[in-house]
Amino acid sequence: MLTELGDGVYVLEIPGPIPVNAGIVVGDESVAVIDTGTVESDAKQQLDAVARVTDLPVRYVINTHHHGDHSFGNWWFLPAVVVGHDRCRLRLVGEAGERHREMMARLVPAAAEQVQAVPVTAPAVTFDRSCDLHLGNVSLRLDYLGRAHTDNDITVRLTERDLVFAGDLIEQSAPPVVIEGFPAEWGPTLRALEAVPEARFIPGHGVEVNSAFVGMQAQAFEQIAETCRAAGSAGAALDALGTLPHSVRAVLGAQAQVAVARYFATVQA
Repeated sequence: MLTELGDGVYVLEIPGPIPVNAGIVVGDESVAVIDTGTVESDAKQQLDAVARVTDLPVRYVINTHHHGDHSFGNWWFLPAVVVGHDRCRLRLVGEAGERHREMMARLVPAAAEQVQAVPVTAPAVTFDRSCDLHLGNVSLRLDYLGRAHTDNDITVRLTERDLVFAGDLIEQSAPPVVIEGFPAEWGPTLRALEAVPEARFIPGHGVEVNSAFVGMQAQAFEQIAETCRAAGSAGAALDALGTLPHSVRAVLGAQAQVAVARYFATVQA
């Protein structure tokens, strides 16, 4: 489903092997797309959606992070310039990209053949902290706020439209996935996101949320990190999970146990 969020800004809910939100931003000179789905059919749905709203060319493809459900459609937008964080490129280029494709194929076995056929395409333009892109009369601000869902999550801000595409920094449709996350840092990163002036946030999965929702997820990660610090070991922290407030357990769900393991695996990484 294609939804207009503001003048020339759209979110496309791609129902592919992994449902994902993809953005389309139309300027007066060109177009930027934000995330591209998992397989060829996902990318083609997005290309068709672009064609429905404009005949301008896609100049930029922005990956909010490296995970294949957000980046494996990149190839079908070439020769557009693919943009992402420095470490997003490292996770998708060469052998690292091949390993990630194998992991994604195992994750979605029903679409494994389609995933195996994806030409993994890493960002060609990267940045460390921030980057500005311009589509003529529309500007996009790309920011790296810190480690969270991965070590390369970025946000895409449209200040004129009061919008932020936040990728998987926030999760609305299910508990935040922590398997490659950084629970000790996710809370502070979300506080930085909560503080941006824009009031509307588009998550990588699910429906639009506000700053209060971002703050709720920040608090959940802050509290689980504090529980881990106080416990001092993974075993003791797992024992303490039952004492966490219901609000925290509601946000993290089954991912709480994963968050404990990742906390102790990454707190000094």
